[in-house]
Amino acid sequence: MGVIKLDIKDRKILYQLDVDARQPVAQIAEKAGLSREVVNYRIKNMEKNGVIEGYYATIDVTKLGYFYCRIFMRCNAISQLQENEIVNYGLKYPTIGWVTAGHGKWNISFVAYVKSLAEFEKTYDDLRFNLGKYFQEHYVSMAFKIHHFRHNYLFGTDDNSQSVLGEPFPPQKVDEEDLRIIKQLAKDARTPVVKLAESAGLKPGAVAMRIKRLVKNRVIIGFRPKINIALLGYEHCKVFLMFKNITPLKRTEIVAYLRYHPNVIYITKAFGIADLEFEVIVKGKNELYEFMQKFLSHFSGFIADYESIFYYRELINYLPS
Repeated sequence: MGVIKLDIKDRKILYQLDVDARQPVAQIAEKAGLSREVVNYRIKNMEKNGVIEGYYATIDVTKLGYFYCRIFMRCNAISQLQENEIVNYGLKYPTIGWVTAGHGKWNISFVAYVKSLAEFEKTYDDLRFNLGKYFQEHYVSMAFKIHHFRHNYLFGTDDNSQSVLGEPFPPQKVDEEDLRIIKQLAKDARTPVVKLAESAGLKPGAVAMRIKRLVKNRVIIGFRPKINIALLGYEHCKVFLMFKNITPLKRTEIVAYLRYHPNVIYITKAFGIADLEFEVIVKGKNELYEFMQKFLSHFSGFIADYESIFYYRELINYLPS
């Protein structure tokens, strides 16, 4: 399939879904200046052609008492069959909610949501014992904060709002009904309230109130579409930055520079080999090179080194079993 071109109407609709994927079609139509029929048709068309692969709720797992742990693996000369084995193992593992595969030093990565070091130890040991034959090198990291941004490069917008996973906020108490709702929204953010009510064993009004509370308390920090950027001619790249001569003020400047760039969709502050990580959407390695040349020139003397990964598979479940 060739590159799919989105027109201005598709972009307006996709932007509104990125702001809040649970918005009713009528509300999207009003904001986009289109009819409900046009919006409904175009959403279904983007779903059919694969531009929209689904919808998910972004869950701040730290509010539920989880740590956000990552394991990056370097696997040399593995076949597609072996890569599938690794990815499928991660998808089936109960604590793992994010699996990626890509090109770069770290070509496989897992995110584990755990509530204790003992739980992470078990996850780590199981991965080592079951997949260790593929490891050439690996490292473990814990994310403190992840800043989520709009796909401004795609929408032609200048929306600098953000959602932050891990922002300071008291842990929230949730019951079994809350968890059923959260898990379903993590799989399909546009699940109707009536269906959520059936699965949770509650009345629709009670479910709506619970969702509102979960959003207010920042357990749910967004409802977004899963956009297949490859179909639109883009590639997803993660960059690890290693600083030198850094100061708090200069780090703030670097974060601000990245935040307001239309192609940057995530910034991660973590414990690990990198001092800061970000993810950027580009049209290939040449565009990444140009991006990094400008960035390095702007912050000359403060970047010791960087590494990059181009992701081509990304499977997300913000609240695994």
